[in-house]
Amino acid sequence: MGILGGMGPLASLAFLRTIYESNLVGSIEQEYPNILLHSISSVPDRTCSLLCNAEDALADSLVRNLRILNETGVSKIVICCFTSHALIRRLPRDIAEKVVSLVDLTARELIEKNEPSLLLASLGSYQREVFRSTEDALKAKDFIVEPDEKDKAIIHCLIYDYLKPGRDVTPVYAAVKGLLDKYGLTSFIAGCTEFHLLSRHIHANTLPGISFVDPLFLIARRMDCIL
Repeated sequence: MGILGGMGPLASLAFLRTIYESNLVGSIEQEYPNILLHSISSVPDRTCSLLCNAEDALADSLVRNLRILNETGVSKIVICCFTSHALIRRLPRDIAEKVVSLVDLTARELIEKNEPSLLLASLGSYQREVFRSTEDALKAKDFIVEPDEKDKAIIHCLIYDYLKPGRDVTPVYAAVKGLLDKYGLTSFIAGCTEFHLLSRHIHANTLPGISFVDPLFLIARRMDCIL
């Protein structure tokens, strides 16, 4: 499997750790999954590109780096950035058919969970309606709770002020818990891969009263089925 990472770097690194931690199938390293991480942090900021009429440059960067991964012969590719999924339709067919849709995986998990969840995403994802961009996502719409505009801005700041720089995730947990209480929910959607850092924190510390739908965890735990 190939991972296009670097968007941001800490999120894709955490995803790689989750894969290996979830697949300790033997006592020797040769039995672990083969993963190729192509971490390119120089990819233009996705939200800025989508909201500031710089979409072409972003699409060119994504295609260029996805081609590098594709040429290695990987069977599947995970783009470790939800906001980039706004441009999936602009990918060449030979690459697009290998990309695992994080949006579709999230939608299917929401339907299976059968519980409304608060969508935590970037402003780019909210405004480009990434979570309404596929047939599966539309099927799961009743389980996706979008926050109001003020809270969307707060969530975006959590991504850029805390998660991307690798700061302590505890304040992010407290803020998300407060948002869940406000909307009368107990579950959130990690709709920006940076929130995988929060999902890992909750999982590692078995924090009660809060659950999540995170497709990166889903991929790591069900690699044989998904890939």
